[in-house]
Amino acid sequence: TPTRGRPRHFDEETVLDELTALFWRKGYSQTTVADLVETSGVHKPSLYRTFGTKNELFATILRRYFATQMDMIDQLVELAGPGIEGIHSFLEQLKSYGAPSADQAGCLLINSSSELCGTVSGFEQFGLEHRNALRQRIRVLINGAEAEGTTSDGLTDQRTELFVNFLLGLNVAARGGADETEIGRIIDAMHTTVDTWNH
Repeated sequence: TPTRGRPRHFDEETVLDELTALFWRKGYSQTTVADLVETSGVHKPSLYRTFGTKNELFATILRRYFATQMDMIDQLVELAGPGIEGIHSFLEQLKSYGAPSADQAGCLLINSSSELCGTVSGFEQFGLEHRNALRQRIRVLINGAEAEGTTSDGLTDQRTELFVNFLLGLNVAARGGADETEIGRIIDAMHTTVDTWNH
């Protein structure tokens, strides 16, 4: 449990980790300044001096989380390799390392874009930015599965959109309380869909 009244020179990254978990659990609207103080152990004046208002703090947390998520997707795509088997490998890695769970309450960016779309000062389009960044990375994965000489931008775009929305839906399911078994079924259904891309 954080100690109330942390020293003035607290570790900002540690505090941001703690407050990210708080916002993830409670959502932006249900998180009060008193919650921020209690969770971080940092007095309100120090919080404001370091991170700005609650809104500015949340924008910082979203951007930090955004960067972490995109780094994870980059790593999974790189490890997956080419071909249809690469997509299957990505899905298995996702199941092992990156799949959302009910206790995580889904993805902070997706949850927040539903709650606050267009209202976070300095990061008004975070939902769109997140989807576009995800789309760029998944397109690399999908494009790598197209047989040489058969690449079709239109087909790659369609498969990319399907896969991105599968990932978004996976997080919504987790936010809605889906357990490991249900998450596994959703991923297995995507495996089956990907198998049809061999034809």
